[in-house]
Amino acid sequence: MTPRLRRLACTLIAALGCGAAVAQPMPPLFFIRSGDLHGLIDAAGRVVLPPEFDDVKVGDPLVLARKGPRSAYFDARGTMVVPPQEAWSQPFSDGLVPAGARDDKGRWRWGYAEPGGKFAIPPTFDEAGPFAGGLAVVGVADAWGVVKYGAIDRSGKLVVQAVHDKLLAPAGGLVRAESKQRTHRVYDARGRDLTPDGVDFIGIPSDGMVRVWKGREQGFMTVDGRLAVPPRFGGATDFKDGRARVWIDGKFGYIDKAGQLVVPAIYESAEDYSEQLALVKQGGRSLYIDLQGRVVLEPKADRAWPFSGGYAVVKVGTLHGYIDRQGRTVIEPRFAWARPFQNGLAYAGIGRESGYIRPDGQYVWRSSAP
Repeated sequence: MTPRLRRLACTLIAALGCGAAVAQPMPPLFFIRSGDLHGLIDAAGRVVLPPEFDDVKVGDPLVLARKGPRSAYFDARGTMVVPPQEAWSQPFSDGLVPAGARDDKGRWRWGYAEPGGKFAIPPTFDEAGPFAGGLAVVGVADAWGVVKYGAIDRSGKLVVQAVHDKLLAPAGGLVRAESKQRTHRVYDARGRDLTPDGVDFIGIPSDGMVRVWKGREQGFMTVDGRLAVPPRFGGATDFKDGRARVWIDGKFGYIDKAGQLVVPAIYESAEDYSEQLALVKQGGRSLYIDLQGRVVLEPKADRAWPFSGGYAVVKVGTLHGYIDRQGRTVIEPRFAWARPFQNGLAYAGIGRESGYIRPDGQYVWRSSAP
């Protein structure tokens, strides 16, 4: 970091360290664009940030908005909490942001600051990544300037010692180490090595399970390190709703967390479970099945997508609409394209017009292409 940025960082910490109010957790916010510029709206369609920023990232608890080299932070109402500056450049996560300052010996170090500007974790690290699930990856340099990586908890304690060539971003309370030989180890929030014997590669937690590889075969461990399903599948996806999709002899089925095949591998294509339903294809027919593999719905459409937010996108001819879990059309197919509902809104477009719609099909915000 340049001397100018260091001065900016110190000025920022001093300015914000007077006890500014901490922002509340973020309600649902939705990205909007105008050309290459970005902004945000809320669930009612109110513009929180106009589309005038090079980049916008929703953090926990503030929104990062960037113009050129300068970044500012806003609350959910669009009120600026941290003015434009160059010292902080990452989103808040778990209530903290990596922040630099000089330590008591005058050396530039990284720690973690709260929205009000106060350091929650003193600047004692040579590198600092974002928090996720109570863990953050940090770098510590030796006397030769060689940086090794470890992981800290919210108190700033090194729970995974800084001896690793590379640590991947934390997820689900776990952090993975990758050596120069590309061998993987996985550690929990107490620093315990949970890596099962004979495993070559480790995925990220999903639904309380972690996908693992041994050669080309895949299986699953629990988040506490127990190898629940030894690697034996040529293909698999992460667990969702207590089920994982597996590939057996050219067909797809689903296993439970004990590795039992609870939905037979009889489908030529299949999606992950979403809202306790899975979209599969058998004999050219698209079907929705429940967790036991029973057919609960056959959509009357040329194409269908998984359920999200209580509705599923369907395509009839060249147009897209939405159905509910009973197969009833809730929004007639009239869109040239449509995306799934999330947090009460979906993004859909007609011709040169696009925007966010409610479940009644009405726009809450729209943008016409130039």
